[in-house]
Amino acid sequence: MADVKRIERDLETLYRISAPCEEGCTRLSYTPAYRQAVDYLRGRMEEAGMQVREDGIGTLYGLLPGRNPDAPKIVTGSHLDTVRCAGAFDGPAGIVCSLEAARMLRESGEPLESGLEVVATIMEDGGRYPGTTGSRFMAGIYGEEDLTRLKDDDGLPLIEAMKAYGLSGSIEGVRRRPEEAKAFLELHMEQASKLESTHTDIGVVRTICGNAWFRVTVRGKASHPAIPHAERSDAGFASIRLLARIEEKIAKDYPGKITVNCGQMALHPGAVNAVPSRAIFTVDYRSFEKAYLDAMTLFLEAEAHRIETEYRVTVEVQFLKGTPPVDNSPNVIDAFERACDRLDYRHMPLNSGAGHDTMFLRQVWDAGLIFVPSYNEGVTHCPQEFTDYENLAKGADVLLETARILDREKR
Repeated sequence: MADVKRIERDLETLYRISAPCEEGCTRLSYTPAYRQAVDYLRGRMEEAGMQVREDGIGTLYGLLPGRNPDAPKIVTGSHLDTVRCAGAFDGPAGIVCSLEAARMLRESGEPLESGLEVVATIMEDGGRYPGTTGSRFMAGIYGEEDLTRLKDDDGLPLIEAMKAYGLSGSIEGVRRRPEEAKAFLELHMEQASKLESTHTDIGVVRTICGNAWFRVTVRGKASHPAIPHAERSDAGFASIRLLARIEEKIAKDYPGKITVNCGQMALHPGAVNAVPSRAIFTVDYRSFEKAYLDAMTLFLEAEAHRIETEYRVTVEVQFLKGTPPVDNSPNVIDAFERACDRLDYRHMPLNSGAGHDTMFLRQVWDAGLIFVPSYNEGVTHCPQEFTDYENLAKGADVLLETARILDREKR
């Protein structure tokens, strides 16, 4: 069974590897802190007898060879980067549990037919470059042109960050091929509280939500607050009304089917005593069904036109990115559940309201995702995120048992 102390040691060490920040851990891709974390994991992989490599975009791999070097691998892992001021578990827990599964496999003296490959992906969390960028390169969704297209908040193209980090800038060999692996397995904390509230050990994810992101720019005319409302071109109130109508539409027609978030908003000129001439804000839709994403996208566009007339403003809706919902592979879901049953761990079906590398690697291989319980009401992306190390040990047990089940199946 998994060694709780080893898991705790690795996660606590990684948590301390951080750039200076107000609290928690900040480990953005292609930074000195990220390199330090990669070096730490490389050492632990080598100690476990793994063959270690780093690909052209900085994704780290550790391979524990199987009996048949020509057999497709079973790949497992998660992301090493964090958001700013993050906690210890989101991302690294999946890597460490996968590493622990490899250590248990080696210590068992019963190797798989396939190799077990542990991966630490880069650029998943969106702290510097857009989220899930690393897995999109691995899946072949992104290519050479995206190395210059993608920029961080300072305007630095991805290829320049890669070169400053010590990489060549070539992505040859980054894209993974279908024949290289039988399956991809990922472990993550739940980011909700259903497992904790039901005292369930493992959540087996059926569907990963899709999303649609937009940036909305509303342009009006700056004026004095004493100007009557009917004579204004008020970008601020226009934006607020547009967001309110989106929320009201969801509550009326699609309750529980889709969510919306406005995570960024800026008003210009930003003075207490000036009517805003410009507002810029974001809209983030998430749903497990593409039809609802499409419907609310159309509603956003139609309502933007109505707002233009009502508030005497212009509204620009810019699509940023979108991903349809992804159903995980039935054979991997079945293997996860069989593994839980063999280990006598309680499990339940869940959906994921957050995106993960699994949804893109699912385009290349069979893939699946499990959750372990989150505490503190399921908060993540902050220092207060927490899951018990015993929970993680159970997750590592499930990863190994699932790998054994899949290893015995014909492709």
